[in-house]
Amino acid sequence: MPTNFLAIVFLYSVMFLLLENRLNLVKLNIHSFLKTIFNIFKPVVNFIVPFKWLSEKSDNKEKHILMKRILLGIAISIPSVVFLVMMLSSADLVFHNTFIIFNDWFKSLFDFINIYKIIVGSFAGLYLFGHLYSVFNNDSMLTGVINDKSDSDYKIGGDVIVFNILLVSILVIYSIFMAIQFKYLFSGGYLPNGLNYSEYARRGFFELIFLSVINIALILLTTCLLRDKIYEDKNKWALFTKLMLIYLCIITGILLISSYYRMSLYDGAYGFTRLRVLVYIFLIFEAGGLIATLVYIIKHNFNIFAVYAAIGLLFYLTLNLVKMDELIAKKNIDMYLSGQAEDIDIDYLLTLSDDALPQIIRLTDDNVQIMTRVKTINYLRDVSERYNYMDRYNYMDNNWQGYNLSIEKNKSLLETNKDKWEF
Repeated sequence: MPTNFLAIVFLYSVMFLLLENRLNLVKLNIHSFLKTIFNIFKPVVNFIVPFKWLSEKSDNKEKHILMKRILLGIAISIPSVVFLVMMLSSADLVFHNTFIIFNDWFKSLFDFINIYKIIVGSFAGLYLFGHLYSVFNNDSMLTGVINDKSDSDYKIGGDVIVFNILLVSILVIYSIFMAIQFKYLFSGGYLPNGLNYSEYARRGFFELIFLSVINIALILLTTCLLRDKIYEDKNKWALFTKLMLIYLCIITGILLISSYYRMSLYDGAYGFTRLRVLVYIFLIFEAGGLIATLVYIIKHNFNIFAVYAAIGLLFYLTLNLVKMDELIAKKNIDMYLSGQAEDIDIDYLLTLSDDALPQIIRLTDDNVQIMTRVKTINYLRDVSERYNYMDRYNYMDNNWQGYNLSIEKNKSLLETNKDKWEF
């Protein structure tokens, strides 16, 4: 089917070229073939023609322009709201049950197949129209678009009404989600439909982190495109936009808190991994960036991208300086030895770097399960043999770049605790 679809599109392109007398099948050559390929994409330029015709029929230009701005805002808001609902439904079971399953019609309306049919059907209709228009019209829409404005007169800007419709639509969904968070997650309320609280609380943090990044990007895009209107004109619509941005910033902060809380509940049951520690560190620095974004919305008198660059550099340096593997081993072993966790993933701990060895030695105690203790002792023996090999062949002297302070400390630690693992 995909191959047939491409073949049909190619043949339509050939047919319309023949109708325009721009292709000679008798003298077909490479140039003609390339012209046919180019003609496949040409109708895209004419997609705007039907909408231009509709706008020219309106007698009241001001009313038509306002209506067009509203429709544009709605057109942008609908897919944004659908995407937001899907992400939040994946992150929160109660939100999923109350917002999606509650309305089967809404769920079927935004079914992937229906959306796919609408998009493909609209594109196909506009594509065929663009081909026919190019046959009966000699003027190139592309030329008109290019010559309409020179590069010096062109300036990227946004529409306050369009952005306000988008922000209000998104914030309505977020407000419903926040109400569910405060009712069930933060206050520990009784969950409906027999949902398990631990399962409810321990999922969705990655979706929420992703949405928080998207929110910050939306705030920056809005302040960039509406900068003149919000911070210079300062009319009532611009003030409303500014308040919506502040509210979205607060909502994003609650998303970060929810992500942190969900992650802490998950770690309380399963311990640390590198990915989970990275999420914690990222949440801390994203919170700093969010505070800077809130100040930027209110004041707008500093270079926010320079602040983001500084925060990003600090985040990167932190990742290089923090002994992540030691933190992971300490957390997981503390949980195991204290009885908070019934078992420990010793196979995962043994894949960590040499930084984790001082904590892994603690698993040689007599109160540790025999299989875990045996794996730990075998691991310590292997590490000790590796260190002896390095010393025997003067590995450090020949390769000073491989010197590692943790390894030097581990050698002394292994020698001190030799009686625990050598028997």
